[in-house]
Amino acid sequence: MMYPPQHSEPMQEPAAQPPISSARRRWVLWLVLAVVIVVGAAAGVAGYVLTRPVPPAMAVGDCVSDAGIPVEHDCADERATYRIVAKESAQWPFGLVCMKYANATRAVHEPPPEPDAALCLAPTRANNTDPGALIAGDCVDVKKESLKRIACDASSPTTLEVIAIEIHARVPVTEQACKAHAATRDATALVSLGGRAIVVCARPTANSTSVSGAEVGDCAAQATMTLAPCDQPGVRHRVLSVRTQHVDPPMLQCPDDGNVTAVFVSSGATTDLRVVVCLGPSNLDHLGYGKPGDCVIGFGAENGPPPTLVDCADPAANATVAEVLRGPGAECPRPPGASGSLTMKQGAGSGLAVCYVPL
Repeated sequence: MMYPPQHSEPMQEPAAQPPISSARRRWVLWLVLAVVIVVGAAAGVAGYVLTRPVPPAMAVGDCVSDAGIPVEHDCADERATYRIVAKESAQWPFGLVCMKYANATRAVHEPPPEPDAALCLAPTRANNTDPGALIAGDCVDVKKESLKRIACDASSPTTLEVIAIEIHARVPVTEQACKAHAATRDATALVSLGGRAIVVCARPTANSTSVSGAEVGDCAAQATMTLAPCDQPGVRHRVLSVRTQHVDPPMLQCPDDGNVTAVFVSSGATTDLRVVVCLGPSNLDHLGYGKPGDCVIGFGAENGPPPTLVDCADPAANATVAEVLRGPGAECPRPPGASGSLTMKQGAGSGLAVCYVPL
């Protein structure tokens, strides 16, 4: 059998690839390197995000509410009544670690997970009941062991204007409270952190009726012992002098005033400040205000009003003040002929005798 002849074609070699140029090789290397850098940077950022320290909750400078368990608020929030001024390891007695911070008025436990930390708190201006938040010019209404900051135009007759704030060791304060602030007429000490005292040095506001805020020449009602216009019915007293001191006044409470009809002493249980107001008759024509040479009306009248001072141009004037004597046992001499006298025995005042003779 005949077979057709077999033909085999020669195998062809694959076409040779053109060599990669050096420029293209460099471009590929740069691309790979860029990818590596980007991936590395992304991994670094992710690692930092996962491992960076978290800002601590309730850090120094943050603000919290004044509830039993502090709650953090933005410091502009009206609920942010305290600011954290320090964080300390809690010790017993609790809170003493915060005593080294003069503006701290409270110490509270930091909530879990750090229950052994003490937060030292200072009141913010959103706090109207902590005396540590007060500044000069604020107005307060004081109620024994507490106070509240109120508007200075409040109509309350007990409103006080703050002059200064002092820190003392304890309540009651016995080391001359508010002595450095001469305008003080009221000193109230309130217990603060660790038992130390915050003393509010204050004075009654202009619309107050408290006699402790009186000035020389003011008048007071007889029954209520409150300030009132001098021409108002029921007003019997005029302020002769006002002073502050840090001891109880002696029996002779108004040693520089002779024509004294009453004395008002203001004192508090929490400080040693005393305000002594010496009062005389409200009517300036009272004979006790006489000076040598002044004229008198009503001398010698029977069953009439007592003699009083009068302008010497008044034709009804019928006597003149001859002498004024002061001190214990002051008494007018009894010269021959008619004469008269007003005698104020020593009591709250030093004693006074006004001697007058007919014109």
